[in-house]
Amino acid sequence: MRKLIRTAALVTAVVLTATAFVSPRTPRPRDGRAAFLSAFDDHRVVALMSPVVGSFVYDLVADPRFADKANDIVVECGNALYQPVLDRYIAGEDVPIADVRKVWRNTTQPSCGFSSFYETLFALVRRVNQTSAKKVRVLAGDPPVDWSTVRGPADVEQLDRDEHIADVVKTQVLAKNRKALLLFGIRHLVHGDVGNAVQKYERDYPGVTYVVAYHRRFERDNDQLEARMAAWPVPSLVPFRGTWLGALDASYFPDTEGAPPGTHGFPGADAYLYLGRRDVLLDEQLNVRSLVDQDYLAELDRRADVLGEPADSPMRPAAVLQRAAESGVLLYE
Repeated sequence: MRKLIRTAALVTAVVLTATAFVSPRTPRPRDGRAAFLSAFDDHRVVALMSPVVGSFVYDLVADPRFADKANDIVVECGNALYQPVLDRYIAGEDVPIADVRKVWRNTTQPSCGFSSFYETLFALVRRVNQTSAKKVRVLAGDPPVDWSTVRGPADVEQLDRDEHIADVVKTQVLAKNRKALLLFGIRHLVHGDVGNAVQKYERDYPGVTYVVAYHRRFERDNDQLEARMAAWPVPSLVPFRGTWLGALDASYFPDTEGAPPGTHGFPGADAYLYLGRRDVLLDEQLNVRSLVDQDYLAELDRRADVLGEPADSPMRPAAVLQRAAESGVLLYE
């Protein structure tokens, strides 16, 4: 009898484990760039978590079809105080690069100042606009803040980043009957997250957004699940609904902490961008120009002092430099 019980328990365990891999249907991955662009046919906004998607976004923006599909790119690392400067630069005007750098260096997020993604993206959009009949605008999604007037934490804490993002999308994109690519951390983008940017503007414009998460890893059974993706083109885009990806428990995906028990797929995301298996994904490299700019590093320390940040705070350059010294070029070493 005990043998029968053990056998039954083993069969049950195998069945439960297998349910993670059984799919309603196998997704039919499409070429990532073409599928991403086609999402604009049915949606006013296509939202992608960033910035460790650099090469994909660069190729997307450089694609001649992009300007036919989208009018704007709304970015997380952009201080709206400098929108006029950004507009002139993106339009191809002769703007001192020192002025342009303030756009991503002076946001509420210190990590933006060390990002190589945004400086590259802005320069690329500028170059594409210089040679294209249709112009793409870049919109700064971070609230306007003048760091010279910040006197304490309250001056920054009162800024509602999601409210500002939503306002930019509503007034500069949707109200003007335009279409936009959104590049933000996934928490600002997913459907159903009460209080985030997408939820805020979709109160007035329901259903206009297509949210794309990208593959970094599976939290467990990674090798087995990635084996099912081995034949997928790189990049490729697949929907969650009705596929084995959507049937997975939400806990298989990063950044899904707090999802209610029984949630499946990536909560609040519509599609999954596959850029290759976990072992070959590249991390974003820090901006060398920021790392060697002593005046800028001193300014960041001054801001941290004003906000009362401790010595080991990630807002301080020393913490950023330490991270850079300890990390490699791969996302997962």
